[in-house]
Amino acid sequence: MSRIRGRSLPFLLTGCMLAAGCASRSGPDRTALSIRDFAHPPAGIKTDTLEMSPAVTAQPTITTEGTETIERDATGSRDFVEERRQITSKDAEGKTVLDSQSPEMVARRIDPGQTWPVEGLVGQVNGRPVFADAFFNPIEDRLIAIAAMPDRAEARRALVAVVSREFKETVDSELIVAEAESQLSPEQQEGLFAWLRSLQEETIAQRGGSRASAEQSLESESAMSLDEFLEVERDKALAGRLLNQRIEPRTIVSWRDVVQEYERREAEFNPPPAIRIGRIRLDPSAEAESVAKVRAMIAEGKRFSEIARELNLAEGGFWNRYELPAKGIAGLALSDAIKQRLSDLKVDQVSEPIEARGFISWLSIMEIESQPQRSLYDREVQLALENELRGRRRLIERDRYIETLRSRWVTDDIQEMENRLLEIALQRYWR
Repeated sequence: MSRIRGRSLPFLLTGCMLAAGCASRSGPDRTALSIRDFAHPPAGIKTDTLEMSPAVTAQPTITTEGTETIERDATGSRDFVEERRQITSKDAEGKTVLDSQSPEMVARRIDPGQTWPVEGLVGQVNGRPVFADAFFNPIEDRLIAIAAMPDRAEARRALVAVVSREFKETVDSELIVAEAESQLSPEQQEGLFAWLRSLQEETIAQRGGSRASAEQSLESESAMSLDEFLEVERDKALAGRLLNQRIEPRTIVSWRDVVQEYERREAEFNPPPAIRIGRIRLDPSAEAESVAKVRAMIAEGKRFSEIARELNLAEGGFWNRYELPAKGIAGLALSDAIKQRLSDLKVDQVSEPIEARGFISWLSIMEIESQPQRSLYDREVQLALENELRGRRRLIERDRYIETLRSRWVTDDIQEMENRLLEIALQRYWR
């Protein structure tokens, strides 16, 4: 508190108030005070001066920095400019503080004469607008990669398929969320709001403890603001609740269903054994020395694997692999001469030679692979079959349910909206 010699500031103000109050009365001993008495005090009155560090009143130094990266797309014909700007301030103590950071901005440099459809409203689904840029941004990388495919006709078909599939998923999601919202009672809506508040507090606590830090974390991680993140989580919760209520009761899988599926796919769970056959094939005229060497090693009683190693054969002399039918080697789709040589062989034993068409060959059974057998009463098999059947029925029931929603909720022509998106996609990405 600043002090004036002889009296404190509050006392002086009280005196001023009394003097001002008395100034309205007549009398020679009453003197009215004015602001000049305080602005220009008499020379005899001196005041104390307080010194203050310049760091307290110094203004922060604000700096704006930007980063820019230029890249070519997959076709090498267009440039993309990625830019991010951040504002930092440095206080009097020299500490740098990040005040804000802009989201990453991607700009496209358009070639002269190239058309580029700008942002536009494609249509509405349940009152929610569908904008072209917002729709294409998440799938733009895929569309650019598809457009760079050498087969132009195949690229166009793939691009149309991706856009159509993404649009169908968007419409389906909107339909499900709208239906879920319409079925919420007032008490359930209050519960949803309470859950969202709890989720917001939890998200902020996990991402720095303040809303600004949470916004920055979400922006750098998923290019979403906190409000957009909460909206996405809200839609997921609503959709999951509705699907559990409407679809799950119709996806019941009985034990009879599991048994029938196992019988239909029994060969998949109990595959037959397989045989791996090795072969040494030489030209007697061009490789006479190798033929003599093989004959000598066979006479010494060496195994097929040893001979193949001596000859440095690729893959140890492996020739082919076959599944053994119920008849065994006799049921293989091979010539009678080959089956005759293999029928009495042991694993890694060399067969009698086969001479034909200027070649001489020796065969061997490299390995008989025994495939694991899985019974219907294997718990993992039952669970796998049940989950597969339930998943198929869930997709069927989901499609049926969404078809009923389309007739009640969609306000614009779905096909017309899809055609607009396809037209924009072809103009932007397929050249």
